Amino acid sequence: MAKIRILSADVRDKIAAGEVITRPVSVVKELVENALDASARKIEIEISDGGKTKCLVNDDGSGMGREDAQLALERYATSKIGSLDDMERVRTYGFRGEALASIVQVSKFEIETSDGLVGTKIIAEGGLIKRILDSERPQGTRIKIADLFFNLPPRLKFMKSATWERRLIADLISSYAVISPDISFYLGDDGRAILNVTGVNSTLQRVKTLFPRRISDSLVEVDFQIGATHIAGVVSLPGMTEKHQLKYIYVNSRPVKYPRIYRSLIELYQDPQYPPAFAVNIMVDPKSVDANVHPTKNEVKLSDERYIVDLLCQVVRRAIYKKPMSVEYDSTEQKGSPALVTKGFVQDTILPYGEGQRFEAGRTTEEFWQLHETYILAQTKSGMIIVDQHVAHERIIYESIMRGKVQSQRLLFPITIDLTPEEYRIYEKTKHALTDMGIEFKEFSSRTIVIDSLPSDAHINREEIAGIFGELSSIGDLIKEKAEIARVVACRGAIKAGQRLSSVEMQSLIDRLFATENPYTCPHGRPIVLRWTIEELAHKFGRG
Repeated sequence: MAKIRILSADVRDKIAAGEVITRPVSVVKELVENALDASARKIEIEISDGGKTKCLVNDDGSGMGREDAQLALERYATSKIGSLDDMERVRTYGFRGEALASIVQVSKFEIETSDGLVGTKIIAEGGLIKRILDSERPQGTRIKIADLFFNLPPRLKFMKSATWERRLIADLISSYAVISPDISFYLGDDGRAILNVTGVNSTLQRVKTLFPRRISDSLVEVDFQIGATHIAGVVSLPGMTEKHQLKYIYVNSRPVKYPRIYRSLIELYQDPQYPPAFAVNIMVDPKSVDANVHPTKNEVKLSDERYIVDLLCQVVRRAIYKKPMSVEYDSTEQKGSPALVTKGFVQDTILPYGEGQRFEAGRTTEEFWQLHETYILAQTKSGMIIVDQHVAHERIIYESIMRGKVQSQRLLFPITIDLTPEEYRIYEKTKHALTDMGIEFKEFSSRTIVIDSLPSDAHINREEIAGIFGELSSIGDLIKEKAEIARVVACRGAIKAGQRLSSVEMQSLIDRLFATENPYTCPHGRPIVLRWTIEELAHKFGRG
């Protein structure tokens, strides 16, 4: 007897979501969720051209008999619910019965499935079933989608590059892999593995296989239950120093976008420069969740939202602040004026300027002052200037790279970095360009690289080196341009706000800045120098 049934018109009218397939990642999402609902232990995804020409999902789940396989392609056909009352008890990812029918309408579709007794293969195109055949496949389901939107040319125009679509899919699979650590996932693009993980025992273990050690080592586990509410997952300690993609919120194990929860977590960390890393699963009674808010089901509404958000913040606060934070001070400073000890950098000082003529910029003094360890103040003949030390150094490094006059410095202690699959893909595409810019690599093992040389002028620590690949990943097709890569390297390699400089270092930085072609704006267009004349200062003080 078939498990799948067509929902009644009354139920359809109240849950219908309309179009749910908008791009390749929508297809992959629906097919992966079906596999999870079918209790699959291994899910394999293969794509081509970012999923635009092929999306294939193969699982070892419960599969379907022939009658169910045919019904599954009908709109509003589902085994998840039968009435509106069932909506209050939904624990599955899917429930509307719209996804497969929508996919069939806009693609060349092929499904091969077996419940362990009967194997069935169905071929369809543009919403029409072409053939129904016998199949010898083992239990599970394999669905292949080809030429997505072949019959909707206007929709194709809204597709972005294959790289962009692939990134969306990779992040999607990572989000499901994190919340389902006991399930094996494989994602391949034209035969090349992007993600390949086997089942593990915990979310923290899964995160360690998907994200670099510099991210996973900063995580602590949270696990708290009160009544029907259970909050579990991982969160980072304060002090994240780079961009990352580990920002997952789940409600009853469903990946969702929940702006209020996200904002509350950011505020809890006091609005840091780099957002915290987290993967938190909020498990509540299904009756208190409205999963029918958005067609793609990636937004939900909690009936006890305020209570849940407050509870989550308390749980996270307890986890990240349970150990008192300690601060080290430099013992060489005078008592009563301690100086924070900063992390060690590859270069301890800015090297003296070499090439380029010395530009006096109207200075009448060799004295410089550093404001808040971020800005350099200097007196000129006509007034004063303030220089942003970070963007000034960024301009110096950028022009050095673009002129091809970068010198490498071999590191006394090479730096080993574990890259994510996406970061490793970027590394493969940019390693030759980065080598020309003074960053020299050796490949140690799968997705592990060793940096043994850096530009001699770079002021870089381990986190900044690793962050280069994440930032390069965000610029898309611009990664082909030398200038764009140079901007990223220069920004990452420049001294940072908060870095204390000596008078000699400040003088060197100013002299080298005014020897560049454009000392007034950084490679990204931000101002480097602000000037005030004596007359302007006098006016500010009411003297003129």
